[in-house]
Amino acid sequence: MNSIRRILLVDDSPDDRADFRQMLLRGSGQRYHFTEAELGREGLREVRHKQQARQDELPFDCILLDFHLPDMNALEVLAALCSGTDLPPCPVVVITGWNGADRADGPRMLRAGAQDYIGKSWSTSESLTRAIENSIERYDLLIKRKAAEAELRESEKRYRDLFNSIDDGFCVLEKIEVAAGQPVNFRYADVNFSFTAQFGMAGAVGKTMRQMLPDEPEEWFATYDSVCTTGIPTRIERSYPLQKCVLELYTFRIGGPESRKVAIIFNDITERRHAELQTLEQAQVLADLDRRKDEFLAMLSHELRNPLAPISNAVHLLRLQAGESPLQKQARVIIERQLGRLNHLVDDLLEISRITTGRIQLRRERIAISGLLEQAIETVQPLIAQQRHVLTVSLPEQPVWLHADAARLEQVMVNLLTNAAKYTDEGGRIMLSVQTEGDTAVLRVRDTGIGIAAELLPRVFDLFTQAERSLDRSQGGLGIGLCLVQRLVELHGGSVSANSVLGQGSEFVVRLPMLLSEEPPLALRLNEQVPLASQHCQVLVVDDNEDAAQTLGILLEMSGHEVRMAYDGISALKAALAWQPDVVLLDIGLPGMTGLEVARKIRQHAMQKHITLVALTGYGQETDRQRSLEAGFDHHLAKPADFKEVEEILNAVAQAVK
Repeated sequence: MNSIRRILLVDDSPDDRADFRQMLLRGSGQRYHFTEAELGREGLREVRHKQQARQDELPFDCILLDFHLPDMNALEVLAALCSGTDLPPCPVVVITGWNGADRADGPRMLRAGAQDYIGKSWSTSESLTRAIENSIERYDLLIKRKAAEAELRESEKRYRDLFNSIDDGFCVLEKIEVAAGQPVNFRYADVNFSFTAQFGMAGAVGKTMRQMLPDEPEEWFATYDSVCTTGIPTRIERSYPLQKCVLELYTFRIGGPESRKVAIIFNDITERRHAELQTLEQAQVLADLDRRKDEFLAMLSHELRNPLAPISNAVHLLRLQAGESPLQKQARVIIERQLGRLNHLVDDLLEISRITTGRIQLRRERIAISGLLEQAIETVQPLIAQQRHVLTVSLPEQPVWLHADAARLEQVMVNLLTNAAKYTDEGGRIMLSVQTEGDTAVLRVRDTGIGIAAELLPRVFDLFTQAERSLDRSQGGLGIGLCLVQRLVELHGGSVSANSVLGQGSEFVVRLPMLLSEEPPLALRLNEQVPLASQHCQVLVVDDNEDAAQTLGILLEMSGHEVRMAYDGISALKAALAWQPDVVLLDIGLPGMTGLEVARKIRQHAMQKHITLVALTGYGQETDRQRSLEAGFDHHLAKPADFKEVEEILNAVAQAVK
């Protein structure tokens, strides 16, 4: 069953209203509910009443409105119904043709908001019914169109607000048709405020790029054309000297393959580029500073090691003297101990430089922890004895093996034991223990010393971190020892941690991966004494530091070797070529001709290739060793070299000669 049509009849004639009711009821099977009004104002009241009662639906399905009413005509009623809009609140069909109205008034009714008009004189049941149904359908279409238009306006407003709110410049280009042989061109279809502000191109919309930018390079037209044709977006960086800016242009096609529109987003990256340039400049400055630091460390090493070498030689000479008084012995032991500390500081300083620059290389081998600790304890024993500490060592019954660089791990244990000895009050206790946990070796160094403050503990392994800041600096140090410990342990695939309570001592725990191979252990050589050779060598000592050369020469002569000396590179080369010694102990930083040049020239002579060249120098970094080998040196010893190392080399040469 059809729904009931709600019809408002506005006519001052009761007979006409009755006729309209009868015509509608006869015209179709549609059911109707009629509301009647004689005057225009009464009809308006009925509409307002219905609107107030039900705001979610139309007041009537249709209004049949007589053109001439006693109080107002249909145009006035329509104006009141529309209230300034172009549509009344429901469909309206105006009845014309009597009392002076005719067909010419119809278009006026439609413009005023009516959906249809019909003359009383020619109205029939069918025409009246059709007029009402058509009006209802037309009104519904108009409402939908208005809703669509409103939605479109809202969408366009959102688009426009979004378009103009973008901080980056944004423009839409449309490719235009050009005559054959003419260059490609684009028209500005849309631009946002930022684009206009960036380029000062007011009024660009509707104009072509070639009009607005007559000097634009052809490559940019080609780029936009390629994006429009292929649909492949591009991101290009471009400098604009006039605007003093650098922009990143992101270009993409709008729509499918048939689209001729291209959008461009202009992202201002000027500040970012300036920041990147500043960062690059800072990086270059830092790299230069780092290079200078390395050069400084190399020079510092050389300058520190040069005086250390003759001091070390002189101390060794004192040790060889007979009839040493107790006071002389005490003085010599003090010098030896402080010399060892100074040498240790130089080594640490250079080692941390190698690690931070990634130039350190581990020489791994199969080593036993017990031998490693034995060497470390021997190194630190003088300091422990001086402080009257009690050192206890606990090792597992079975040997613990590592695949590690023995010298580096010895350095780790020496630093930890040295710290424990330095920061423990006289007569304290130091506990060194080794345990195994699965496939991990765990080394612990505990002490009863002053401990570490809680706020310092998280930073205790940072470079140049020190607990003590007193003016007397009684414990000394550079604040690099623990940093070096951590870096060396991590290079071995291990870890180190620290636990401490201020005033209650500290514990450092080193964890290292164990070597679980069942291969037989390599013979330990940590405490082997190198046998003295029965045949001695001819040795040329070359050093511009005469004290270093002479003290080393005296030591060598006391060991039975034949020694000659030179103090510059040219004299050294002449002596080597004339005398043809077995070994040349050659400093690198020489006046006149460097030790590297001397070595190369010696190697150029076929008769001198048997000479063993030993670099005995203050330059001790890995790059220095590499340069020595490339120049023809057989060995590289950093000053102050342990005289035992020198003797080992000479004994090996003596045995080979024999």
